[in-house]
Amino acid sequence: MTDIQDRGYANPDVLVSTDWLTANLDNPDIRIVESNEDPLLYPSGHIPNAVEVDWVKDLNDPLSRDYLDKAGFEALASRIGITPETTVIFYGDKSNWWATYALWVFELFGHTNSKVLDGGRLKWEQEGRELTREVPTISPTSYTAQE
Repeated sequence: MTDIQDRGYANPDVLVSTDWLTANLDNPDIRIVESNEDPLLYPSGHIPNAVEVDWVKDLNDPLSRDYLDKAGFEALASRIGITPETTVIFYGDKSNWWATYALWVFELFGHTNSKVLDGGRLKWEQEGRELTREVPTISPTSYTAQE
């Protein structure tokens, strides 16, 4: 298997491999986030310990029809139990389309400790890796975002 560092990406440090994520599923310093276009995927089975961030409900303001504001981001980040030190690993369907949108929103509010699962949900499934329907129990935090 070709290593991420050897594949010519401009920023390979933003990607993690499925092997790396498998080895870190229970790491308390990371939060795995699934964000999909298809809202039925997460409840049908997701990577163990992953939380769902719905790009419509969680990342967008329903009134302004734009991305959420600072208070909305702080509420979301607190609900999914992250701190500014938490490494957030994003993945999803459609070649990580909405997962990378979620990463962008997190970075917009100053959470730059974020990475993307190389190959996303499809690669995880194709490799026969574990999926679960169990929603993890998360202890909320009190996240303060940057302006």
